[in-house]
Amino acid sequence: QCVKNLSVVICVDLSKPETIWTTLESLLNTIKLRVKKVIAELKRDCPSEANQLVAECLARYGPDHPDKDNLDIIPVPITIIGSKYDEFQNFDPEKKKIISKTLRYVAHHHGAHLCYFSSKMEALVMKTRGLLGHLVFKTQLSKTVVTDHSKPVYVLAGMDAMSQIGQPPAIVGSRSPLDQWKQLFLSTFPQEAEAVLPEDPTKDSKYNESIIDSVRIQKDEELERFKKLQERKMREEVSSGINAEYGGKEDERRGQTRRPSYVDEIVDTSIPGALVFSIECRSFNARRFRLFQACMFVQFIM
Repeated sequence: QCVKNLSVVICVDLSKPETIWTTLESLLNTIKLRVKKVIAELKRDCPSEANQLVAECLARYGPDHPDKDNLDIIPVPITIIGSKYDEFQNFDPEKKKIISKTLRYVAHHHGAHLCYFSSKMEALVMKTRGLLGHLVFKTQLSKTVVTDHSKPVYVLAGMDAMSQIGQPPAIVGSRSPLDQWKQLFLSTFPQEAEAVLPEDPTKDSKYNESIIDSVRIQKDEELERFKKLQERKMREEVSSGINAEYGGKEDERRGQTRRPSYVDEIVDTSIPGALVFSIECRSFNARRFRLFQACMFVQFIM
């Protein structure tokens, strides 16, 4: 049910184009697979809500959009934010053109908004704040479109077109326009190898924060003490349950039959000059008891 209120924001660093494509591709593919699975489950349980969710995303393009049949729209609102525009604006114009057109195509192909941002430029802060406010609170959204790669790009989903973005140069082996843009981008900006995350990202030395780390250590210690306390309580409860079960069975058994005495004296006349004692000894453990019998012959001294 949460997917109906879901909005996804992906942030890429415009000052590091060598990380942009791998970031976008991995995140968009992950989002696409997860949303597809959730939508399938929603269709099984509530088909009308699932169809409404998909229809709302397609409605941003309208029935007459020339590209509507050639897109792979993810049926949840997605926003791609290109950060550090203050550094990006000083890039070579041709590189800025390739980056901006590629981002426009990727956003258009997946049904996403695209917005450039810099915390050092008040106008971009206000525009990005308005976009995020629309995603969260459904406030009125500015529909001013900026597609000029020499300016901060701002394009909402459904307000761009392949004819306006243009075609990438034909590349041998590229089967689709998306693949062509990918090959152009990768040939211009070779991507860095994806960093291998540590087993516990919270202990990554690159993000050390002395105050936060000390509090985290304290909380980890408290958690360990709590877990040990809970384990001890569970063992005590299990032990109490076993004892109660055994005690109840003993009480029931005691009410039904007479427990034999430890020593029952029997005189056996077939063995002259001797007394035979039948001794019943009980041996207990945690779950059961066993009865042993022994005969003691006592030589009767006449």
